[in-house]
This record gives sequence, structure tokens and C-alpha cells, in this order.
Amino acid sequence: MERLSLTAALRHPRFRLLYGGQAISSVGDWLDYLALVVLLTYTWGHGAGALAALSVAVAVPMVALAPVAGALADRMSDRIRVLVGCDLIRAALALGYLAAPNLPVLLVLVVCKVSFGALFNPVHQSTLRSVVPEKDLLSAMSLTVFTHQAAKVAGPALSGLIIAGCGVRAAFVVDAATFVASAALLSAVRLPRRPDPKTEAPAGEGEPTGLRADIAEGMRFIARTPALIALIGSVAATLFLVLTFDTLSPLAMRELGVGETSLGYVVAAVGLGAALGTLAISGRVMEAGPFVVLGVAQIVVGAAVSGIGTGLGLDAHGMVWLWMPIAGVLGFAAAGIMVVFPYVLHRETPPELTGRVTAIANAFPVLLQLAAPPLGAALASWSGVGFVFLTAGPALAALGAVVWLYGLRVRRRSPRSDDEQPPPPPTGRADTMPDTQRLDALRAAGFPVDGLTPGQREALHGLSDEEADLLISVQLRLQATADEVEAHSGEPIIGGVLF
Repeated sequence: MERLSLTAALRHPRFRLLYGGQAISSVGDWLDYLALVVLLTYTWGHGAGALAALSVAVAVPMVALAPVAGALADRMSDRIRVLVGCDLIRAALALGYLAAPNLPVLLVLVVCKVSFGALFNPVHQSTLRSVVPEKDLLSAMSLTVFTHQAAKVAGPALSGLIIAGCGVRAAFVVDAATFVASAALLSAVRLPRRPDPKTEAPAGEGEPTGLRADIAEGMRFIARTPALIALIGSVAATLFLVLTFDTLSPLAMRELGVGETSLGYVVAAVGLGAALGTLAISGRVMEAGPFVVLGVAQIVVGAAVSGIGTGLGLDAHGMVWLWMPIAGVLGFAAAGIMVVFPYVLHRETPPELTGRVTAIANAFPVLLQLAAPPLGAALASWSGVGFVFLTAGPALAALGAVVWLYGLRVRRRSPRSDDEQPPPPPTGRADTMPDTQRLDALRAAGFPVDGLTPGQREALHGLSDEEADLLISVQLRLQATADEVEAHSGEPIIGGVLF
């Protein structure tokens, strides 16, 4: 596996536009959240109940609408129009915050804005597969995670400056402007229209399937794919444990003698560590196997959380110099979790199911956002904040050990590794190779073999010598002129010949 260049995906013009819109709106999202918190607590004088209501207003639409939104994303024929529409509607709703007279009206606006975000996200994920070839998918995922983590630092900082200089309501205006800018970039992306399932159902198959059937298909695909079951289950368990202590982190830092100003440095250290961790992930790192990387990341995060819990148990005070690097290590390791999760989701899911599978998979973490924090608060009131950290940290490390062992087992069962048995050269004679080697030859030439259906794989097995050599030869010539061809093509180069 070649070493990953973080910016490899940026050589594709359509991805640059898609990524630019995502980067701008990510900063706006974090800017928006801090402004809402300031409006509730400082301007309107609300307390913990209002903050809890805001958290629920953000979480519920994501859980309730994610499966339906994912099914819609896979059915929509004009995805760019949907993305632009969602951005413009969210811009209008952000401006609506300016006129909100009280908490109930504000929460209604938040629910509406998050609902359109719940639709935007799976459509965006589905579109990603159309603008980035498989070989640059890891780069695209890493860039997305890096930008999200960088936005955690830049968004609140920018929001603080705007609020200090122009007031909290000005932050909402800037947030709306980020959505308009994102819409402008997305409107420049050109994709081929998908067939409309309402009008182009295959002959003889009757009426096209409904949303319920589409959602069920996505769930069945997850249920019969062991890698996705292991991925979603382990990451869901990780996030449940993380969310039990995450909301208690300010209390933990206060008990450790970290002041208000220093708390900002500790939080920034987590974001900086995550950004650096994303930069450190490469194709060479992924050669160990995604689940091995995930398990190691969980072990390190668990160890860092256990270290904080130990400090709480020992009543360690006034050691900001210690907690900042621990927070940085925690963020660095967490990047492994945040990159592996979307990478494996996209790698294991056929493009036509991407919206449904990613939406269903991402609904679980948000669902846990409703259950884990109350549990952590109850445990903290029963036995102290330190007890929560000392419970969640070792549990995370134990979970990571299980995932690590699973990853080693999967790697041993793989028919080969890149450094042990290189695939046959693309110009090899297809009919003299076993089926697995034939697929390896096509994969090496750039075809997305891993995303094929059993029927499509069977068709490849039946190719003649001349047919296989012709496909590989044409594909290699296309790759040699990828930049020129991609500028005029409606589909990504990889797989553009046959699929």
C-alpha cells in the first residue's frame, strides 16, 4: 500500500468544491453552537435545564430522521440540488435565531435546522463516492476528519471574537453566511443525474420499492457484513463510554485545579492532538489493518482517561503542564477512531447503499448521546467524578484489546497482505489465474472490485483472455491521462470503463 498523501484527494476538482463547502460550514457549525450557548446562559440567563434541552433538540432529529434521510439520499437523482437547498434553508433558519423571542421558539428553529442537516449529511456522503476514486478515499476521509477537528478550534475562537466585537446575534449572521458560501461552492459541482426510481424502475419488476424497503435493505446489508457489525458495535460502545465522562470533563478539570483560562488550553490540546493524529495516519499505518489501528487507538484513549481518573483519585492539583499533554495524546489517539470509522464504512459499502448505511451507522452515536451523559452524571453523584473516569478508562482499554485481537485475526485470515504476496501484474493472462488472483489483477488496475455484487464478480470470472486484457489496458491508459479525462467525465475515473 502506498503511503497516504493527505492532500491526494484535492487533485480532483469536484472534491475540492465539495470539501471547500464542508470546511466552511464546519467552522460555521461550531461558531453557531457556541453562540447558542452564550445566548442561553449569558443573554437570557437560563441554566442547566436549557442547555440539556438544547442538547436534546440537536440529538433527536439526527436519531429520528437518519434512516429515512439515508434512504432518500440513495434515491435522489439530483444530489447537488438537494445539498444546495439544504444549505440555503439552514442559512434562513440561522437568521431566524435573530428573531427568536424565547427558548421554545429557539428550540423549534434548532430542531428544523438540524433536521435539514440530517438530510444533508447522508447525501453529502453519497456524493463523496462520485467525486473521489477508491484509491484516494482514505485521503478524503482524513481531510474531512482533520477539517472537523480544526473547526473545533477555529469555530469557537472566531465566534468569541465576533461576540466580543459585535454581539452574540452577529455570530448567527456569520453562520448563515457560511451556509450561503457552501451552497455557492456546491452549486458548481457537476454530477450526472441518477435514474429516478419513480419513473425508471426496471421492466417486469412492478412498482419501485418504497422508503421502508430501502431502509430495510440497508439494515440487511449491515447485518450480513461482519466488518460493519464489528465496526459499528465497537465504535458505538466506544462512544457510549466516552459520553459517560465527556460532559463531566469541565468538573474533572476544576477538581484538578485547572482554571477557566487553562481549561481552554486543555480543550484546544485535544483538538490539536486530533488534527496531528489525522496527519499521522497513512496508507502504511492502515497496512496493519483498520481494526488493529482502531483497537490501538481505543487502548491509548482508555489509558489517557485512566490517567485523568488516577489524578482525580490522588487529588492532584495545579499540574496543567501534565493534563495538557495527556489531553493531546487523547486527541491524537481519538483521530484513529474518527478516521477508521468512515473509511471502513465507505470501503465495505457499495456506492448505491452509501447513504443508507452511513446514516444508520451514524445514528447510533447520536442515540447514545441521550443515554450516556445521564448515566455518567448519576455515577458521579453516587461515587464522584473520578470514579466515572476510572471506570470508563479501563473499560475503553479492554474494549480496544478485544478489537485489536479481532483485527489481528482478520488480518491472518486475509488471503494475502500487500508486503507478503503482491498481486500479479495487471498484464497477466486472466484465464491462467485462480479467481482470487484474477480479481486481484483487476483491483491492481484500479477497478473497485471490493464493492461489486456477487453477480458482478461472477461476470468477471467469465471474462476471456482478450476481454480481461482489453479492460486492464484501457483502464491503465485512462489512469495515465486521468486529469484530462476527469475534467470532461461525469463519473470518477476508477471503474469508469466497466461500471
